[in-house]
Amino acid sequence: MSVVTSVARQAIRDKFAAEIKTVEAKLETLKAEAETAKADMEIKAITELLAKQREILHKLLGPRK
Repeated sequence: MSVVTSVARQAIRDKFAAEIKTVEAKLETLKAEAETAKADMEIKAITELLAKQREILHKLLGPRK
């Protein structure tokens, strides 16, 4: 195998490695965004449930003095 062929193959390997790292970074970013969105949805659901709980308690116990 010639030096030129070896260099060309290494260049291709390096290019693929760089592309793989770029894709991995994008996947990590998407994963972080999804986790943030999930956390936001969970916080919203908890807030809504707490409001509903207060409403139910208010109906059961009447207004507090």
